[in-house]
Amino acid sequence: MRKMTAALAAAGALALTITTAQSAAADGHGRGWYGVWADGVNVRDINEGNCIHSPSTSNCPTVIGQINSWDEVLVYCQIPGQTVGGNPYWVMVAPRGWDKYGIISSYYVENNTNWIDGVPGLNGCVI
Repeated sequence: MRKMTAALAAAGALALTITTAQSAAADGHGRGWYGVWADGVNVRDINEGNCIHSPSTSNCPTVIGQINSWDEVLVYCQIPGQTVGGNPYWVMVAPRGWDKYGIISSYYVENNTNWIDGVPGLNGCVI
């Protein structure tokens, strides 16, 4: 019985640690891995035209790939741009498993607010 209780306590502590780690990104604690909640989210080329200074579907027309719900992206910085779903920010990201980065509307990133606390603005868009 003691082994069972110890095992359950350890499993509970591990679950608490995992839950806490996953929710940290959802509360916006700086650069890091964030989930995406929608399917077919376009990752756009941030290096063309006026994309980096004013991101929008028209200023960033080249789609370099798509990501789906529960994929994760490494968020580097956020920039005001075209409002999508009530969110006026776009984020420079590197999707997990990709060897390139791009930009997506912050609307599709799992976070409790539009602005992700601790993630730099345009001046922080360096890799």
